[in-house]
Amino acid sequence: MSALRAWGGLAMTRALHHGDSVAEIVGACSADPDRWMGATDGPSADLAKAICRGCARRWLCARDAVETPGAEGIWAGILLPEAGRGRTFALKQLTSLAQRGGYPVRKRRRLRPEDLGLAPDVDPDR
Repeated sequence: MSALRAWGGLAMTRALHHGDSVAEIVGACSADPDRWMGATDGPSADLAKAICRGCARRWLCARDAVETPGAEGIWAGILLPEAGRGRTFALKQLTSLAQRGGYPVRKRRRLRPEDLGLAPDVDPDR
């Protein structure tokens, strides 16, 4: 059995042939999200990236990555680091990929405490 089948790529391909829209398709990453969020280097990350590059949902996934505050891991076949210049470069790649696929990206907003379920800093004296 090929690695692609083992990771669920075949099920995603079959869904396409039954008339599902790309938004309804569940990528192979949904079966084991830890492989995509935890893999950053080595053969496991290379396999995850290769599977992403063949996914019918890749362009939509790229848009989701750019629009999701704090996203990190492998998205649409691109490693999205937690911070730094590598993150900036990856976000530009993901934005370009999403737009080429016909999914316009909304302007990113900064991550706020509310996005993480935290209460914003409020000064009661103000």
